[in-house]
Amino acid sequence: MVDVARSFQAPWGKLLKVFSLFGILVIIGVPGWLLLTGDCTATEVMLYTVIPIIILFIALLFTVRGYVIKGNVLGVRRLLWETEIDLSSLVSVTHDPKAMTGSIRTMGNGGLFSFSGKYRSGKFGSFRAYVTDFRNCVVLQLSEQVIVVSPENPEMFVEILSNIQSTSC
Repeated sequence: MVDVARSFQAPWGKLLKVFSLFGILVIIGVPGWLLLTGDCTATEVMLYTVIPIIILFIALLFTVRGYVIKGNVLGVRRLLWETEIDLSSLVSVTHDPKAMTGSIRTMGNGGLFSFSGKYRSGKFGSFRAYVTDFRNCVVLQLSEQVIVVSPENPEMFVEILSNIQSTSC
């Protein structure tokens, strides 16, 4: 049997668009305003221009561009690489538009090009998120961890992973 890779885009929801636009405006606007008002030393000018560019660059690198299912592996496509998640211990997979409700980011990105990293909620405990649109959230319950993703077609994504889960049992 040949495993066929299935790809899914990671569309941006309204909240991510708003957070990203606001973040860009703050990260670039505040230092820009400070520079335009004058009274900045050469060191301050360097800090006001370099640090915001580094922050934007790092956040951009970790953006979630899409997902690919290859056999028992889920690839989370980033800007320059792919994060691989082993699905061999997949217990359940469900579409849950409220998966991120009430969650708290413990380490990661909270809305500049993605909602990704480590989160915690009363519903799941600690979990990893690779999310761009809360309405499309799919919860992957693995034996040792919970992963939340947001593919473009969550129903089809769940169906494909359910088939993988049922054939691996």
